[in-house]
Amino acid sequence: MGIGIFWVLMAAVMLGFYALPSKYVKNYAIENTWGVFWVLAMFVVPVISAFALVDGLIETYSQVSSSLFLLILGLSILWGIGNLLWGISISKIGMALGFSLLIGVGTLSGSLLPFFMGSADKIGTPGGMVILGGIFIIMIGIIANGKAGLLREKFENSEADKTNINPNKMRNGIILCVIGGICAAGFNLSYHVADNLGHIGQISQEQFGNQPWIARIAVMLPSFIGSGIATVIYFSNQLSKNNSWSNFKVADSSKNLVLLLVMAIVYCASLIIYGLGAYELGPLGTSVGFAIFQTGCIMVANLLGFFTGEWNKAGAQSKNWLFAGLTIMSIGIIAVAYGNAIV
Repeated sequence: MGIGIFWVLMAAVMLGFYALPSKYVKNYAIENTWGVFWVLAMFVVPVISAFALVDGLIETYSQVSSSLFLLILGLSILWGIGNLLWGISISKIGMALGFSLLIGVGTLSGSLLPFFMGSADKIGTPGGMVILGGIFIIMIGIIANGKAGLLREKFENSEADKTNINPNKMRNGIILCVIGGICAAGFNLSYHVADNLGHIGQISQEQFGNQPWIARIAVMLPSFIGSGIATVIYFSNQLSKNNSWSNFKVADSSKNLVLLLVMAIVYCASLIIYGLGAYELGPLGTSVGFAIFQTGCIMVANLLGFFTGEWNKAGAQSKNWLFAGLTIMSIGIIAVAYGNAIV
């Protein structure tokens, strides 16, 4: 179990850092940067990796029913839609509240729903109850983190900015973010269906001799493609709408593409490593692992922001809430890990 938690936490650290190269992308609009990133992360990197590394990939997929593949595709498209809705909603309600809402709703739905997709009998066990308790402790920590972000934004914004807040814009942003969080849980659910119900990983390992980490590539490839369909359609439309296709001709384009490729590789690797960690955690890996993974991501993102100066202008109260939230989330991770050990 310990190795599973290690892999999940490593994946969280990698996901927390993956977007760092985007700060050095120049002369690209948002749709250029993220449109290229999603093409690379959802299609180019995983497809090349799968066909280069996974033995018997097509033969493995041929043993999975088409109805199950359609379910995986549907859930992964929801994952892509969730990512898009989060991006739209933060422009309405701000990064702090948007990030906390998405992670909170995504953690709750993405961790609890797998319980009811093959492991419902374990909910009433002592281990299952401890896991559920740990998930709700994590939720309290995420709420505290959101409070810290809101206090930080309130402290940094001018009075003029605060008087321009539109209640309808805030309400619509919150609704979009909650829907986005539910949809984003499609990532974990599609993985759960592919591995625990479709047994893609088991087939890949037992019949074709692939190592567990390589088998996770086979498990996740359909999810990558489904999410990619949603995101690429959206950003292609944005590129046309904003006449941004010509930005790809700028002098910095070659360097930008290298930076975005690095981002895509780290992003894909983090999700594959998460899948390996969930596999190592056992039958409840997609519940336990996802709770730890999501929590680890928000902790890494906040610590990275803190040490890079994003919280320098924040007040003492917001910093206290930040560290309280991180402490509570750490306790929740310990509780979830302990529950998985005794389940």
